[in-house]
Amino acid sequence: MTLFRTLRYGRATSLAFLLAVAGCAEVSRTNFPTSAEAQSSELPDYVRVVPLTPENISRFATAPHPHQSTSQLSTARSSWQYNIGVGDVLGITVWDYPELTRAAAPQPGQAPSGSVVDASGSIFYPYIGQIRVAGRKVADVQRELTERLQEFIPDPQIEVKVAGFNARKVVITGAVTTPQSLPITNIPMTLLEAVNAAGGLTESADGRKVSIRRSGTRSFVNLESFLESGEVSNNPVLRDGDIVNIPAAAPAMAFILGKITTPGIVDLGQNDVSLTEAIALKGGLDEARADASGIFVFRNQSERIDVFQLDATTPLAFVLATKFALQANDVVYIVSDPAARWNEIISQLIPTIGAIRQGQLIGSDL
Repeated sequence: MTLFRTLRYGRATSLAFLLAVAGCAEVSRTNFPTSAEAQSSELPDYVRVVPLTPENISRFATAPHPHQSTSQLSTARSSWQYNIGVGDVLGITVWDYPELTRAAAPQPGQAPSGSVVDASGSIFYPYIGQIRVAGRKVADVQRELTERLQEFIPDPQIEVKVAGFNARKVVITGAVTTPQSLPITNIPMTLLEAVNAAGGLTESADGRKVSIRRSGTRSFVNLESFLESGEVSNNPVLRDGDIVNIPAAAPAMAFILGKITTPGIVDLGQNDVSLTEAIALKGGLDEARADASGIFVFRNQSERIDVFQLDATTPLAFVLATKFALQANDVVYIVSDPAARWNEIISQLIPTIGAIRQGQLIGSDL
């Protein structure tokens, strides 16, 4: 009997109960002020709200790429000179004197033949004996042989070339198809040529953060910048002993929450993804519940949080948002429309209101 009396006579209590439930429903929601007045009064000092407008949108059109080139490595090809090293094979031809020739055309699959530079940096040559060649240019060795053979044959015609490049190498590792050591030859090899010789970048490679370790110092090169815009400084000429590493790209994700059709994660990949594109990938706004004036992008800076606000009450705003590039770890949040929130609360409470009303009717019959 007590329950029915409460239902019959406690209409004020019932109303208070409904309002309390509605209040709880409001408090439990995540939201963010949409008006400038509310933002200035409710937000802490370390939060900066930036409305997106046609005047400032160009500042956010491209996501900044960390690890830009720090390389001071030379890109000059014209001054390239190859110095003979230990392990190289020298082909020496003396015209009209085949017995003095130390070269032969290698057969397929066979190593080139000739005079191998030994561990002391020298080669043996008939009539002359040991000749120091390591660290010297081919032209210097050819000149010395010509001068010294003149004692034994008249006007010798000599050609010296490196038949096998074994002394100097670069190592390319990381996200390339075939990591390997590559020989340095008499033709200068650039970073891009080394990457191509190793089979090219893999799908997971991050060409913006290529590192080159030389003589204990590591430099960073943005190879992607060279490929896209021809920035020559990002395609240096490699030297003996260089170690090139192409890292795999770290996952770059943005998060879309709130009144969106399909909340979740957007993979930013290697290319810029615009705010409009990200919203479209997740099915667009929840038209019944989203507040189009409250599309926010939260971005954590070193000492503050920047909040970019898009007012999409007109579809033209989504054209503007095609120029806003998301960055890794951005959080996109679409707030609820106030009227939609109230309607949703009422719809949730209708069963409770019906039960109370039914109870009141039952109580009136008692």
